[in-house]
Amino acid sequence: MIIEELKEINPVLLELLAGLGIYGAAAGAAGMVTSGGSLYFLGGILAGLFLAACLILNMYLTIDTALDLDPESANKYMVRRTLVRKFLTVLAAAVGIKIHMLTFSGIILGVLGIKIAAYLQPLIHRRVSEKRSGRNEEVKSRMD
Repeated sequence: MIIEELKEINPVLLELLAGLGIYGAAAGAAGMVTSGGSLYFLGGILAGLFLAACLILNMYLTIDTALDLDPESANKYMVRRTLVRKFLTVLAAAVGIKIHMLTFSGIILGVLGIKIAAYLQPLIHRRVSEKRSGRNEEVKSRMD
């Protein structure tokens, strides 16, 4: 059931979230080493990664909705949604500063994961495509 639902989700969205997960694991591990195992940093990076995943999903849904609107309405809608995302990011950063500077650092690094995920997406897509085509060729060769 879950696999069927995942097949309906846009593959680019899944690849972005996978890239975010890969980045999150690497940044979290590196940050825990450099921060001396600070729970403030760990909480911050987890909060930042969660916010980043929410922002990616929001961007996807915003674009999907804007495609159904006329150009002027779509532009206004996109601007409003962008401002909401920026506000939420600034709010999360402000909360992080109030808690601890390492929490703030973790949140910022987590949210920056969106950028890294965008760079990783083509690599992940290529890797997934190679595996799919390799499996198809293997199945075809077994059928002959």
